[in-house]
Amino acid sequence: MPYRILVIDDKPDLSTVVRMLLERAGHEVVTADNGRRGLRTFYETRPDLVVLDVRMPELDGWETLERLRDLSDVPVLMFSGTKPEPEQLERLRPGRDAFRPKPFFGNELVGVVDELLQAA
Repeated sequence: MPYRILVIDDKPDLSTVVRMLLERAGHEVVTADNGRRGLRTFYETRPDLVVLDVRMPELDGWETLERLRDLSDVPVLMFSGTKPEPEQLERLRPGRDAFRPKPFFGNELVGVVDELLQAA
């Protein structure tokens, strides 16, 4: 059964790569290019998992995560090129969410997504 995954990232190149990797793994993927659009897309599509970039204009990943938690307990994979503060990581639920630094390998991304989906 394919899962629906929402990828929220303001960088089109990276978003496309993530989408292609996840589609190749058999998932249905929808994308949004910022946190506000991501929240709208989340509400419209009700994905099984969200892949969320931390650094975005308007509404960053941590703010987007807080608002997602108001809507759902969907698993979230966050990623960033910068190291998060410990208090930021405390917002993630052990075993239900994950954080990965950029850059990442395609098989690593798909593996973490599959782990989170299985745990959900």
